[in-house]
Amino acid sequence: MTGSLPPGQANLEGDPYPTTAVAQALPSSLASDGGFGGQLTAEEPAANQFGRILAALRRFAWLIALVTIAGTAAGILATRYLEPEYVAGGSIYIEKGRGPNAGPIRAPELLSSFNWVELIKTYAVLDPVVREMTLYLRPGKGASRALYEGFGLSERFYPGEYTLTVDAQGARYTLTNKAGLELSSGAVADSVGREAGFLWAPGPQRLPAGLEASFALLTPRDAAAELRGALIVRLPDENGSFMQIELAGPDPERIATTINAVQDRFVTVAADLKKQQLRELSSLLSNQVNQQEAKLRQSEQALESFKVATITQPKEEVAIASGTQMTQNSAYGRYFEQRVELETVRNDRRAIEDVLARSVDGGNTIDAFQTIPAVRGAPDFTRVLSELSQAESEVRALRTKYTDEYKGVKDLQDRISTIRQTTIPTYALALVKQMRIRESDLSGRISTAGQELRGIPIRSITEGRLQREYDMAKGLFVNLQNRYEEAKLAEISAIPDVRVHDAAVTPTRPTRDQAPRIILMAFAASLALGLGLAVLLDRMDKRFRYPEQASHELGLSILGAVPRVPGPRSGRPAPSEEMAQVVEAFRSIRLNLAHSFEPGSPICMTISSPSPGDGKSLISSNLALSFAEAGYHTVLIDGDTRRGNLHRTFGVDRRPGLLDYLGTSGLPLERIFRPTSHKKLTLIPCGVRLQHGPELLGSARMPELIALLKNQFEVVLVDSPPLGAGIDPFVLGTHTGNILIVLRSGETDRQMAEVKLRILDRLPVRTLGAVLNHIDASASAYKYYSYSYGYAAEDESDSEKPEAQLTTGIRTATK
Repeated sequence: MTGSLPPGQANLEGDPYPTTAVAQALPSSLASDGGFGGQLTAEEPAANQFGRILAALRRFAWLIALVTIAGTAAGILATRYLEPEYVAGGSIYIEKGRGPNAGPIRAPELLSSFNWVELIKTYAVLDPVVREMTLYLRPGKGASRALYEGFGLSERFYPGEYTLTVDAQGARYTLTNKAGLELSSGAVADSVGREAGFLWAPGPQRLPAGLEASFALLTPRDAAAELRGALIVRLPDENGSFMQIELAGPDPERIATTINAVQDRFVTVAADLKKQQLRELSSLLSNQVNQQEAKLRQSEQALESFKVATITQPKEEVAIASGTQMTQNSAYGRYFEQRVELETVRNDRRAIEDVLARSVDGGNTIDAFQTIPAVRGAPDFTRVLSELSQAESEVRALRTKYTDEYKGVKDLQDRISTIRQTTIPTYALALVKQMRIRESDLSGRISTAGQELRGIPIRSITEGRLQREYDMAKGLFVNLQNRYEEAKLAEISAIPDVRVHDAAVTPTRPTRDQAPRIILMAFAASLALGLGLAVLLDRMDKRFRYPEQASHELGLSILGAVPRVPGPRSGRPAPSEEMAQVVEAFRSIRLNLAHSFEPGSPICMTISSPSPGDGKSLISSNLALSFAEAGYHTVLIDGDTRRGNLHRTFGVDRRPGLLDYLGTSGLPLERIFRPTSHKKLTLIPCGVRLQHGPELLGSARMPELIALLKNQFEVVLVDSPPLGAGIDPFVLGTHTGNILIVLRSGETDRQMAEVKLRILDRLPVRTLGAVLNHIDASASAYKYYSYSYGYAAEDESDSEKPEAQLTTGIRTATK
């Protein structure tokens, strides 16, 4: 054997397994395999979230089992107090409305299908049922429901919980409330609870001596609300005709009676609603018919009065008969005829006056007068003009025979002169005068007719409006009259839209046994609660337990993980396969650390942990042995000057040691070296315990010592106090320039580790990574940190050893 620790040495930092020595180095090909080899970073978590949950469930399996057993037991206990549940049901037929020509006159459908479902759950249906069946009374212990037959309530009562007791002699009763206050007492033959608003007289037959019965009293509305919630009403199809009603409860006879009472009350309410609707509709239509009849009379009278008042006033032309083209002369026609006549008279008058003016000059006026229509319409004037024309003709005839001196000619000329100068002007002036009178008369008529014409549109519009009002009032009256007659006929022939199709019968078998379901629900709920508590406790746990907590939360690279194995304190030896797992773990850590430094340069680091009990001394000693087994000249320094015990681990003297060398300038370096069982491993114990030990660690001699050791050894490992113990690990870390953090599963405080690592970030120290100690390799979170069994390195027998003998294996303290 090349090296081993003395047997029976216990780890002084609380590790449950003994310190081990590590043999030959792990081949580099295994370092990148799936075990401890391979450096893990935050980008390569060791276990996923599912694995963490499984690990938490495994760790708290006892809690999950305890909660599940307790919850299931509670469910089993609850089933002892459950009563069997029965379900009673019935159905109601809903008659759908028919078309207007589908039969005799009938009332329209009252409600839609959906509203029928709502109607049966209204308090108009449920309140009478509650009062009729006294559903507001809940019997308790001490008596059956038969005791409460005939129970009633006055208008004012007090709901609550009551207890009725009868004395031992059976003579008097006492009624108390929940608080124990006596509300009523008296002889058992009297009524009970009058002071509380009860209408109840059970009598001596139902109140035996020594009776003690409790009951609860609700308001009828509260009881109706509970019934409404318990009542199950279904209409399978929106256009269906059958409505299903169900009610569940422990008393089969009572729920069947309740269903039947609800159905009967529903049919009664539906019929009353329909009749009430028809009565209200008939009454409303009757009032509207009367009001409309009065409005019709008013419109008739208004139209009649207007026509009478305007009968003598001009109107627009009106057709004499249908199909004829002739129409009566309208006011507009007469008005314009008078205007034309006035213009004609005025023109004729002016023409006569013009002719008279020209007749003064002796012009021929006969033809001029003949062209005027008014002259032609004056017989006397026309006759005079004819006489003048005849006289002139006779003069012209006589002049052919006689001269102007002839008496006959002179007489005719005198006559012609008289007619021209006297008779014609006299007649003309008379005609002009008459025409002026006519013209004035026509002007007055035209003015009067114009005023009358301006009033025609107003009278026409007013008459049209009155006519429309009359027609509308008449049409509405006829319509309302018809609807009123239809409503009266519908009221007479009205039949209910609903009727009971299937009455509820008393069920004889419970619908379902609730006990298995409740037990299963209790088991499932308690199991879910246990699982939730396990995950919650795991999330609230501040200790380090999972690889991703080191890589993700603390930002440390995982250099390896050391599994836990049973040691001397466990009472049983460690299995060889489990010890092989530990050996391979340290080989992987050694390989990762060796490749963390430049080739050819010495490996120098400080090993620490956040708090005591994390196993840093175990890691330090076994890692030093691993390097020594690999052929590295290694020195292990016990830098824990406060509580260091590596001297006991290796069975050497503590003094002189590190502090002795730092505090004494003349002490040779070789005096503090302690050889171990391995020829390539040297130990420097902590030495004398001094109060100012941290100052000595920070003195100038400490870096000089590190420099000397780096020249003499290939590996320099410093086991320092925990990071939470003081300044020592930070000082030692600055001297070595590198630090390795040990995290123990289930022990290390993550918050403390995070705080201490932040201090390291501000110092010239390189954090190499973390070593996970005391892990459960069988847990799912660490399943990738275990090695395959059956591949442990073993020594061959002497007859089987080859010429190139391999380095021997390990010998544990349990051998």
